[in-house]
Amino acid sequence: GTIVAPLDYGVLGKSNNWFSFEDVSGVSIIGRGTFDAKGPSLWACKASNSNSCPSGATTLSFTNSNNIRINGLTSLNSQMFHIVINGCQNVHLEGVKIIAAGNSPNTDGIHVQLSRNVEILSTSIKTGDDCISIGPGTENLWIEQDLKEEGVQNVTVKKTVFSNTQNGLRIKSWARPSNGYVQGVRFIDSVMRNVQNPIMIDQNYCPRNENCPGQ
Repeated sequence: GTIVAPLDYGVLGKSNNWFSFEDVSGVSIIGRGTFDAKGPSLWACKASNSNSCPSGATTLSFTNSNNIRINGLTSLNSQMFHIVINGCQNVHLEGVKIIAAGNSPNTDGIHVQLSRNVEILSTSIKTGDDCISIGPGTENLWIEQDLKEEGVQNVTVKKTVFSNTQNGLRIKSWARPSNGYVQGVRFIDSVMRNVQNPIMIDQNYCPRNENCPGQ
């Protein structure tokens, strides 16, 4: 079945998350159900440059949790990020499908940070932002067969396909001095189709080149 968010984006828009799990262990979300967050109305508000738009909610978030399994879920039109894994260990995502319009802002598919031992397998991700974003404190991350001050280390991305995207494989960091690092990253068997920047390593990241020196 499908769980549908309220049409009024303000109901969820001022909260951080639609579905949030914190300090849990052994949670499984399995099946072919859909979360439909009804994001387009909020995206339109942001596109109008109105100052009254809320930030929006992440559809599904796990924080400080262990032994999490997500299998077969579809996330549709999230207001912000679709799935966030933050401060977790032993997380397995497989057969997940994520869909949002190409012009949808900040609709990252899966964001992982401060987490260890995360597997992302056989996913299909089409969004307006990053398909899979990897934040600081991520260790032992395995990504395979995806159609898509601490550091990041031991990341393997294998058998991925990128189609009609701005960027393919990208590593980026703000320009400020930092003790952070990226190490032990492997990209294996990646296919690019109509990708503007297939491989990008950017140590001076600054969106729109505005207000970035202190980031």
